[in-house]
Amino acid sequence: MLSYIKEYFLMGLYVEEDLDIFVQAKWITIEDKENIIKTQ
Repeated sequence: MLSYIKEYFLMGLYVEEDLDIFVQAKWITIEDKENIIKTQ
């Protein structure tokens, strides 16, 4: 799941607010979110 979220975020299909939702849903961790944002 993380690889898809990261790929879609980099494509611009997801924004940071979406990542917050995924963290709340426990699909990704806060650390995963921070790493995704760093690669932007």
